[in-house]
Amino acid sequence: MRNLKMFTKLFMSHIAVGLVAIFSLASIFYVLLSDNLLQRTLNQLSSINILKEKLVANYFLRSQKNLEALTLEHKFLNIYAAVSEAVEKGKSIHNTDMDDVENIIRLYNFKNIHIFDLNHHQLYSTDSTLYQENVLRKIDSAIYAEPNRMQLIDASHTTSANKTTLLFYYVPIVRNQQRVGVVLVEEEFYNVQSILSENTGMGTTGETYIVGSDYTLRSASRFWPNKAPGEIVVKTEAVKKSFGGSAGSDIIFDYRGKKVLSVYRPIEGVGLKWVIISEIDWTEAMQPIIQLRYYLIGITFLILFVTTVITFFLSNAISQPIMKLRAVIKQLAKGIIPKHTVSVKSEDEVGQMAEAINQLIAGLERTSVFAKEIGAGNFNTSFVTLSEYDTLGLSLIQMRDELKNLNEREVKLARSRASALLEGQENERSRIIKELHDGVGQLLTAIRMRVEMLENNDALKEEIKKQINDTIAEVRRISYNVMPQALVDFGLEAGLRGLCDSMKRYSNLLIDFTYVKEADHNMNFEISTALFRIAQEGLNNIVKYAGASSVNLHIIEKEDEIYLALEDDGRGFDEAKAKRSAGIGLQNIRERAKLLNGSAEIHSTPGEGTVIEVHIPIGQND
Repeated sequence: MRNLKMFTKLFMSHIAVGLVAIFSLASIFYVLLSDNLLQRTLNQLSSINILKEKLVANYFLRSQKNLEALTLEHKFLNIYAAVSEAVEKGKSIHNTDMDDVENIIRLYNFKNIHIFDLNHHQLYSTDSTLYQENVLRKIDSAIYAEPNRMQLIDASHTTSANKTTLLFYYVPIVRNQQRVGVVLVEEEFYNVQSILSENTGMGTTGETYIVGSDYTLRSASRFWPNKAPGEIVVKTEAVKKSFGGSAGSDIIFDYRGKKVLSVYRPIEGVGLKWVIISEIDWTEAMQPIIQLRYYLIGITFLILFVTTVITFFLSNAISQPIMKLRAVIKQLAKGIIPKHTVSVKSEDEVGQMAEAINQLIAGLERTSVFAKEIGAGNFNTSFVTLSEYDTLGLSLIQMRDELKNLNEREVKLARSRASALLEGQENERSRIIKELHDGVGQLLTAIRMRVEMLENNDALKEEIKKQINDTIAEVRRISYNVMPQALVDFGLEAGLRGLCDSMKRYSNLLIDFTYVKEADHNMNFEISTALFRIAQEGLNNIVKYAGASSVNLHIIEKEDEIYLALEDDGRGFDEAKAKRSAGIGLQNIRERAKLLNGSAEIHSTPGEGTVIEVHIPIGQND
């Protein structure tokens, strides 16, 4: 019955060729081609619009995550404390604190950073220009409802004189769960403008721009580059629909009064009431169709004599879905997953075949993604098979489970080997200490006692006693470096304080050691030993290679982790070269942290010193 339907369609198409007037046929071709070109142009414009909306949103979200990370590391709190103390005492602000601010601006590509107290008094700013009171009022109005939450604020166009785009990240400074100050981080809008100004695939009249809630531009106009964005009002249908919460496409008149193809959508997830619009002039988009219209006028008269040819082309158009299916099947036969599904709207056999092939393509895409996740080591990725008889999918699931088990065994084995190695090292250190103390130490002490019994040559006796005392001191120093008794008896803080004192005696370093307990933990000896060795390794490297004059060693016991920071002002090194030829010392630091499910980050720049940051989780190791 369905075969009869297909043949009936084909027969009726031949009859239609003889009955439809030539001019009507030309009009149909024109409309079809126009719709096709229009749809393709809108699809391309929509892809560009979606991509740029994601790029803009991701840019703001990335900046917010960077600021959240700085807040968690107490960067702003430390800077605020130093600045407020200097202002209160009438002293100049320390260059080190300001270097931190400049480093944040340079590292995260911000424009300016302003620090205020809760009374709107500006304590420090990287820009000497003071913002007008109405700008600050607009910022206050935006954060009034949620003063303890970081948020992005659009403070643009607060006066007729200010036409620039002003974006601020409001970051509350919190100490002991109380807000004590405010950081305003001014965004460098040029970075967003760079994303929007990329016009690849948009011809000579294409443009993507952002409109704020006041219906004025936030980004610069491609057509009116000399006008400030705030002077250009955009109240088109696209903007109104976007602010209504919908995304879509339409043929409208833009802010210049030009007929355009427009694709629009609100920017989601960044806390700004902005919309992003992508448009291209109608005349440029439809230029091929306009030219085709003139060609059709001349060709129409020729078509009167080539009805048979027209029939052939029409039949070919009817068979085109089958040709599409054949092309897709050939790709699948070669193992290629088509980028697009087959679009066939009929409900006959061809439509059913297209539906089945589209389902197969979707299933193969999911299977391919699942296989890539397995290959990347993401063994917790879930997967739903096409059916209970999906051989490929079931095989991949089985392979995932086997690889997951194998990987877990490898990780456990690697940790076991590393733990055994470190335990052996500590046992060997303990043995050496015992032998130094019980053997060499006692012998030297006995020799000193016998020398004291010598008479007559006092000068020789004193010289021998001095050499013996120096030797005993050196044995004690070696014993302390191998395993300090303070670490065993009194814990990590005492051990590290003794290590710093020892380093000060045997080197010219100025060591600033602080130990902060935000939470009280019963720390096990394994963590204490690992952190002591990491600090010891870092200090030894500084003495040997850094050429530093001062060192900061800070330990913070937090609720869920222990944080260690070791910073020097030495000569630094090239991180890229160090990764290719990493020494045993740096490897040991990373391995000890990794063995305790922690992490060690080593940052250095030639001429600017080195920073080692270690995070050891407490809950997983107690």
